[in-house]
Amino acid sequence: MGTFADWTFWIVLLVMFILLAYVPRWTTQRRRKQQESELEIGDQVLTIGGLLGTLVYFNLDENLARLRIADGVIVDMLPGAISGKWRPETGEQAHEHGQGPASME
Repeated sequence: MGTFADWTFWIVLLVMFILLAYVPRWTTQRRRKQQESELEIGDQVLTIGGLLGTLVYFNLDENLARLRIADGVIVDMLPGAISGKWRPETGEQAHEHGQGPASME
């Protein structure tokens, strides 16, 4: 049988692995849920594909979002494809938690 120090080493190693592997994922999920809860109909949004549009429908239960990208053109997409709010006056993505603007080059 191993000594207490041997077991302590493996327990600490396991805890560090869990923290390094899962904590970033948990914080990303929490931030994503907060961002989705802040979206409102009429917001200007940017998608992960680079589309800019106005949110005209948003329902997480149906897993559906609709963007108006031009007059008479409405696109259905998954809510996860929305990168975030867009500030048309500055041309920058609206960020929460003190993050800087997205690079659009």
